[in-house]
Amino acid sequence: MAKTPIRTLLIVAALLATALPATPLQAETWVLRNVNVIDVTDGSVLEDRAVVISGERIDAVVPVFQAPQGLRAVDGAGGWLIPGLAEMHAHVPAAARGEQYTQDVLDLFLANGVTTIRGMLGAPEHLVLRAGLASGEIRGPRLVTSGPSFNGNSVDSPVEGAAMVIEQREAGYDFLKIHPGMSREEFVAVATQARQIGIPFAGHVSFETGLETALEQGQTCIDHLDAYAEAMVPEDHPLHGQAPQFFGLNLADGMDPSLAPALAAATAKAGVWQAPTQALFETTTGPMSIEELLARPGMDMLGEELRGNWVGAVENIRGQMSLEQRERFLDARRALIDALQDAGAGMLLGSDAPQIMNVPGYSVHQELAWLVDAGMTPLEALQSGTLNVATYFGDTDGGQVASGMAADLVLLGANPLEDIDATTQIQGVVRAGHWHDRAALDALLDGVRSRKL
Repeated sequence: MAKTPIRTLLIVAALLATALPATPLQAETWVLRNVNVIDVTDGSVLEDRAVVISGERIDAVVPVFQAPQGLRAVDGAGGWLIPGLAEMHAHVPAAARGEQYTQDVLDLFLANGVTTIRGMLGAPEHLVLRAGLASGEIRGPRLVTSGPSFNGNSVDSPVEGAAMVIEQREAGYDFLKIHPGMSREEFVAVATQARQIGIPFAGHVSFETGLETALEQGQTCIDHLDAYAEAMVPEDHPLHGQAPQFFGLNLADGMDPSLAPALAAATAKAGVWQAPTQALFETTTGPMSIEELLARPGMDMLGEELRGNWVGAVENIRGQMSLEQRERFLDARRALIDALQDAGAGMLLGSDAPQIMNVPGYSVHQELAWLVDAGMTPLEALQSGTLNVATYFGDTDGGQVASGMAADLVLLGANPLEDIDATTQIQGVVRAGHWHDRAALDALLDGVRSRKL
């Protein structure tokens, strides 16, 4: 398959930069007062605090009476302050969708407290977008982006796969996205080259590769719990060795949850992280009716065409297996999530948005609730979208509300440690030190709602 050289694509992307809005945020020092700060490292709460923010950093977290005078102050009204959340399996629109569509997706993330997104299907224009978001010229979360995916169509041989790794590293992408379709030999060549030049690789696990090889080769993150369904089918079961359909839904009758602890232990030992995207599976294979799915928060942001496409996709997936089989599939996934957390495997918050029935931003909160339903505590669920994300990226200045940390914050109206659904009660968002109050967030949402995705 012929491929356009990375250098040519980057030239095109650079030309797009002239069309980006140029309204950088101005640095200032200000105070967010009267907040209860949640320490996501241990679940403790610092009550009645003031957070001093200088530019894009937290300067200090002090008792209210110690807050410096003479600075602009925002009253947190006794709310609960957490680090900004991350969507670790996001899909950033292609340039062909237009600037407004991309901004609408970014606004949905931001208005829902998502201050970091990991773009799982990159393109050259996303490098320009990443820079604009980092400088504040474009409104939205921080973007960590892959390049175009490594798959059965883009990689024709081990040599070609290794060369593509070097091209993407030189182009400046943050990591490599693995899609299904490569042979085991091609995947190993890609993984070997990636390790040699120091660029992470993450995403799917091809059936030809298998879970064991992905763990051995140091895939930094496996998304969707891909390949675990096959590994949960015992060797003596008739379904053992069969290729998965829709992440192993067809293997539901053979999946044995008792195998989850051993797989989780092997995953933790290998140091491979997980972004389960359970929201994708609870919506597409779960018992909720189509009417219930369409009535959830955020669905009013969708146009009729997209709603229709998503409904059709759900109906197609559900038509492949009975409700009983689908529930068995979900039970096995929940058992695996619980086992991975118990084993100490790194867990990352991701919902695959925008994707089937997952509206950007809104689906992160739904994912949090489903992680808790699977056995994680509210604190563990919060850590998957804050502290764990910083650890995964190697950030020493993120994922916590503390002096010196990045000023990416979410102010909530209730304590999420008591009820994880409190993360939906957003009173304001701080992104790179810039405060967005509830009225400003509502204005963003109203704009998207008027246009529809």
